[in-house]
Amino acid sequence: MHSISQPPQSSCTRASDSTILYAYSTDIDDFTFRTASGRIVFDNTNRHTIYKTYANIRFDTLEEEEIQYHSDYQSFNASIFSRPPNATLGYGNSDKGSDVYRVLRSFLDNQKKVPLCGAFVAIIVKRYPDERAVHISDIISQLRDNHIFVYIVVHDRKSGGYNADTLFDVAYKTNGYCIFDSGNNFWVSAINILEPNSCIYQFHSKNFVVSGSGRIDVGVFQAPFPSGYSYQLLVVHTLQNHSLKYAHLNYTIVSLDESFVFTGPDQGSGWPQFGTGIIAYPRLNGSVEYKWTIDYNYYSTEEKQPQVIETRMYSSIYHDFLPLPDN
Repeated sequence: MHSISQPPQSSCTRASDSTILYAYSTDIDDFTFRTASGRIVFDNTNRHTIYKTYANIRFDTLEEEEIQYHSDYQSFNASIFSRPPNATLGYGNSDKGSDVYRVLRSFLDNQKKVPLCGAFVAIIVKRYPDERAVHISDIISQLRDNHIFVYIVVHDRKSGGYNADTLFDVAYKTNGYCIFDSGNNFWVSAINILEPNSCIYQFHSKNFVVSGSGRIDVGVFQAPFPSGYSYQLLVVHTLQNHSLKYAHLNYTIVSLDESFVFTGPDQGSGWPQFGTGIIAYPRLNGSVEYKWTIDYNYYSTEEKQPQVIETRMYSSIYHDFLPLPDN
């Protein structure tokens, strides 16, 4: 097995210069590609961010392609849209697994070329990898050593391959998140994994292993805003570590004096659920304490097995890296 030899970067903080890697399978549909690509370019055109290097790659091609690196968003944009998905360039069968982990290995091997600390990696998957957890432990270790966030959206209707569970593991173990979705709304879930690119400072990351039905008391928290000021922040829930099956989740964020209540998912407020992912942008006040609870129900015999719920929060206020989950 190929090994990644470079040591982790020293003096890695959330203020360090960093890199964005945008990777997508050549098997995905054109609308998802154009919508997600337009969004990731727009976010980096219109916001001052810590990201100084932009990288993109189309993977799952019969002739392997290399990661393209750029120092400006204009060439990033041109490179992405000159490499649209094209199934005729792919493997042409459903037996071969994705080479997405080749992409991650290549990215990690470029540590001397680009800043890896705190990198934002967004991956759109249609073909599943064949590797099992034991085959990618070195990748996960190197991602964690460099505090690289990995965000993955996985299409339920795969074009090939066998193991989607390792994709969830990579995101989960790097404080990113993974959404499973399919059909007409897949493009929305692809957008939803890009949201931390526009609200970049993660200040909450927890994972809960549950089964059956019940309530999670996530805890009491304050938004990291100056006292008396209110701003939107990004809140993310994912409710399963595989394709959506027989599951229901809703959550409540309420001020301790109960003068403010925010619930989700909520179609009427514009923050519905897509696949296994639920995102929203509530406006919270920096001087108020809030209580966060989650009610869940996995209502079949199969889904009474342990399930993983991911919770994440992000804001525009600086916050250094959070502790990573246990391996």
